[in-house]
Amino acid sequence: MSGRKRIQVDESEWYRLQRELSRHKDVVRNLPGLIREVRQQTHDDLERVFGVIEDRQRSVELAVEGLSEQTRRMEAETQQRLRAQARRMAEDMRATVGELRKETREQLAEQERRLHGELTAERQQRREDVRRIDRELGELVQDRERAAVVARAALSDARTMHGVIRDTLPHEQYAPGRLDGLQTTLDQAQDNIAQGRFDAALATAQGAYRELSELRVNVEYHDRERQALRVQARGGLLLVQRLVEDSARQTVRDEKGEVLEGFDLDVDYWTGGDLGALLEETESLRLRVEDEERPPTADELRDILQHRAPALQERLDRLVERAGRRQLASQERVNLAEAVVQALEGMTAYELDATTYAGSDQRDAYFARLVHGNRNAIVVEVTPADADSGASVLRVLSYDHDTTARTELEERGAELLRALRAHGIPAADPQEEPGDPDPAYTDFRSLGEPRALPRTAEATYTVTDARPAAEG
Repeated sequence: MSGRKRIQVDESEWYRLQRELSRHKDVVRNLPGLIREVRQQTHDDLERVFGVIEDRQRSVELAVEGLSEQTRRMEAETQQRLRAQARRMAEDMRATVGELRKETREQLAEQERRLHGELTAERQQRREDVRRIDRELGELVQDRERAAVVARAALSDARTMHGVIRDTLPHEQYAPGRLDGLQTTLDQAQDNIAQGRFDAALATAQGAYRELSELRVNVEYHDRERQALRVQARGGLLLVQRLVEDSARQTVRDEKGEVLEGFDLDVDYWTGGDLGALLEETESLRLRVEDEERPPTADELRDILQHRAPALQERLDRLVERAGRRQLASQERVNLAEAVVQALEGMTAYELDATTYAGSDQRDAYFARLVHGNRNAIVVEVTPADADSGASVLRVLSYDHDTTARTELEERGAELLRALRAHGIPAADPQEEPGDPDPAYTDFRSLGEPRALPRTAEATYTVTDARPAAEG
């Protein structure tokens, strides 16, 4: 007769308290310092990026000096607008550095909408300016000799703009093959001039300049947008990385929310390595952002910034909370076992002999062994139930070398149930389980060896009284 009994132990009051305490947990102990660090690094990144943009603008301005009067005037006005736009972008980015809140993401979306609006307005302004220049040049063409001068000037302007784009902008990244196609158009205009077809040359050169002008603005804006997103994504991931590192060890609080000195919470241990995996994923994303051989697209950076980085931070918050729940659950398993041991010592002549965790792993089952003078033993097993459920499976396994009456086992189970409930532990009525207790559970040296037993995270908290079959 095995006499195995099961008592379900439900979610207890301490678990409700833990949910309350999680609101006060020091998830990030140095958040202001981390924000300052990320802001400073992102500020330096912004200065570098916009320094490159400034150098590019100076190169364009030098090239513009060689354009014809009308075109030079138009390009000077364009440069002023581009400079103003760059300043606004830098100011907006500095205002949102180091934060991933929903409001901040909305601000970033507004920045993008404004950038695209400015791009549309700039395109329209450029088209109007180019049409105006076309009209002015057309009015100047009064004879063949003048037409030749105007056509050559228009071609020279177009070639200058072609060179500016070729030498200063990442055109192949945003408009692959477009510049080569426009080079063919310029060669056609040159052939028209060589053949004395100045009207055709002028029309071809003007058309090429219009496309080159728009190409330059498009590439400039798209590159600025991607560079801005890259800086923001890099800053967002840096913040997550610092938060993960800072959150690796947490303070521990009691049920009143008071810090327990001398104790800390190893988040990676209590989450089974999930914190380390989160840090690796964050680092992998950061390396993707930094990739120069295959640079991330604006859409990819936007996804990292607006979705993936915030999701990583949300996962971090959940991991820290989960680690705290699991550590408290482990302590509760010890408390539950102690309550059972005290009850059994009061009910029987057994005394506590040894305790251990399965595999010496505090995340796993907790065992306590009681012994009797006649060499009989009782093993108390408290096992984690469904992952993060707050429930436990409690088993009390009797190893008797003499015969114990069924009624005695039943009385022991009933009295134990009353003792548990007296301790405020909600437990269901005992249920009989078939089978005999495993003799290996009495060998605490082997029981405490790493991986001595399979993980029991999917069990349910139960109280079971069992004894081996009577000899003979």
